[in-house]
Amino acid sequence: VHPQLERKVSSHPLLSAPPSALRVVCAAMAPSSYKQMTPVSGDSRISPELNVHSAMSGIFSIFPRSDSMDATNDPRFFSDSVISKRLAAFQAVTVVATLMVTLSVKQMFLLQKNIDLETTHGVLQYMGFCLMVCVFLLNLTAVVVLVQQLFQTYRLMTVGPTGFEIAKSYYLNPNIVTMRHIAVKGFFFSLPLFVASSSCMVWVNFDSSGTTQLAIPIVIFLVIMACLLCTVNGKHQSIFKTRYSMAKVHEEPLLTHVAQTSQRSNGMFAGIDV
Repeated sequence: VHPQLERKVSSHPLLSAPPSALRVVCAAMAPSSYKQMTPVSGDSRISPELNVHSAMSGIFSIFPRSDSMDATNDPRFFSDSVISKRLAAFQAVTVVATLMVTLSVKQMFLLQKNIDLETTHGVLQYMGFCLMVCVFLLNLTAVVVLVQQLFQTYRLMTVGPTGFEIAKSYYLNPNIVTMRHIAVKGFFFSLPLFVASSSCMVWVNFDSSGTTQLAIPIVIFLVIMACLLCTVNGKHQSIFKTRYSMAKVHEEPLLTHVAQTSQRSNGMFAGIDV
């Protein structure tokens, strides 16, 4: 070190000051934004008084928490993945299921409540009401399950560098997969039920006005459409399962060839250390 610079540094008054004075000087020189910063929640160095809000338990755990996930701007978040492609399909199902929930609730309240089960009119009226309740519950289940999975999967995908792997493990969890399949199947099954329930309500409305004969062709057409929708759903499921099995059968030779090639390469260059 240069002798003059060494003499200037050694003669600086802060070097001979006590530690308490140094802390006062550093606090005065620190920017105001640093003074207002709060420690990270969960840090073991934080005193219990400062960390009380991040470790609440008991009855206070029912209230919304004040901390959230880190907001890391990873460029990979903006690229499409297989999970985001699949979630886009579930978004359409969620929108339609929400509309079905609203429509089924409206039809339930519009139904007349003076039901006489000893007559054909009352039996059809009550049957239509029960079918509409089933439509409401199936679509509500679909909305609750799919909205939660969409929300949680997207949050896990943006949790950090390992977001895709964590979101994949959540998306393929057996419980999550079972609930998602039940929700989607219930949604598609509710569409024929809605048409069948509408046929019962059409009969009741026409029968109440004394024009039962006009309701017969409409009810028959609605029942045929309900059966046709069931057939359409079953045919789609059958073709999908066939094509999915075909894709697995066609990719097996390729994966086997890649595995064998990797094994031969590892055996050929086993003694080489690069």
